[in-house]
Amino acid sequence: MTRLGIPGWPEPPARLHFLGICGYAVSGLALALAELGYQVSGSDEDPYPPTTDLLTAAGIPYASHHTEEALTAFGRPDLVILGNQVQPGNPELAAALAAGLEVVSEAEAQGRLAASRPRAVVCGTHGKTTTATLLAHMLEVAGMGPGFRLGATSRNFGLAVRLGELARRSPFVFEGDEYSTSALDRSAKFLHWNPDYVGVLNLELDHPDLYPDLGAYRAPYLELVGGMRPSGRLLLRAQDPAVAELAAAAACPVTLVGGGEGEWRLQSPPATYSGGQLLQVLGPQGVRLPMRLPLFGLHNAENALMALALAVAMGGDPPAAAAAAESFKGPGRRFEALGAVAGVTVVDDYAHHPTKLRATVAAARQMAPGRQLILVHVPHTYSRTRALLPEYRDAFRGADLLILGPIEPARERHLEGSVSSADVAGLVEGPEVVLVRSAAEAVSAVLERVRPPALVVCCSVRGFDQVAERVLEALESGEGPRDLR
Repeated sequence: MTRLGIPGWPEPPARLHFLGICGYAVSGLALALAELGYQVSGSDEDPYPPTTDLLTAAGIPYASHHTEEALTAFGRPDLVILGNQVQPGNPELAAALAAGLEVVSEAEAQGRLAASRPRAVVCGTHGKTTTATLLAHMLEVAGMGPGFRLGATSRNFGLAVRLGELARRSPFVFEGDEYSTSALDRSAKFLHWNPDYVGVLNLELDHPDLYPDLGAYRAPYLELVGGMRPSGRLLLRAQDPAVAELAAAAACPVTLVGGGEGEWRLQSPPATYSGGQLLQVLGPQGVRLPMRLPLFGLHNAENALMALALAVAMGGDPPAAAAAAESFKGPGRRFEALGAVAGVTVVDDYAHHPTKLRATVAAARQMAPGRQLILVHVPHTYSRTRALLPEYRDAFRGADLLILGPIEPARERHLEGSVSSADVAGLVEGPEVVLVRSAAEAVSAVLERVRPPALVVCCSVRGFDQVAERVLEALESGEGPRDLR
């Protein structure tokens, strides 16, 4: 049984109880700590796969509700770890506080576990999951044994969280998250991680339920970089309008990435090959590196450039880090091709912000030029959909057909809907739009309208009741128009 020796942190086999255990980062931490010999349990009022499947396979018990009784249903906890989906007033949280139990957020817990190690935070509105996952893969191939905390499962590691090599204090990669830490702490999660390296990809208004305008959204980023030690390193995407403001806030050296002036940049536009893109990278001191990236889209080329620059800053060998990209499988549900049947390829994707959707359409067109392109999309949260509504006008341009499901309220499911998918449909320019009420209707709409060769891309945060898998299963069973049979 591993002893961690971290001040203020219990040693195995202490009991750790997770509130909101089905989130990717929370469940990932629960799984990692169970492997170290902790007694782990949890609860979640909205349990959903694939995390429920992983918890069950690992023998971790959880309650499908938050009640006072759920807190001690599997034994009295020594420490309660709080996921940020748990809302204020939660009865189980209230019971933990009333009982005098120590309660820490998932972000704080991760920060404690990585406190003595070189830490990198990859953050920004778009692309942080892919970039952080690729960075962890590059460091792993370099033999550095990194730990990581990601917002999705790495398909190379099969994990969202890994503690890494504790004894040798291997580096730790955080996918940065500017959303609030927990019901007890409204500060941004990444402010708990005290990083040595920070890579900022881009800043665009998001989470309007928390940040009313772009100035408010930028504030935690300024606090993050302003708190870095002079010995640290800040990497900024050269093209982003916030570069000057962020660079001025930092006391540490700053490296620009991308564009025409970045210390790390592309020599020429990416060349497409059958499985992705070939990048010709220029780096400091005249470094020239080819990098084969098995992902499509200019946004992913830029993400890979940031991952490479961070890997080298953290001690990775430049040619080895660049070569590692070729074996990168990507994070789960980030333009993940699930399979192909009779000329129809089905892709599962996480895109939910209009900017992400534009990038997804562009990547799809690069991957499959000339094919029919069908998008199945579910907007995420009332507040985001309402605040960004005008941006949906051209978000799907380039697609042939958009199948639009009902808004996924997620953390706002207790609120009355103030906007609907019909409002989005009324603005969309470009593709034909079909409104559906359920994943079952979406599958039927795809099968009725698909015309091979075709690419079907299903975009949503929660997977819309596993609609991508259901489309693929229906195609494999022989359903669909006559020319698919």
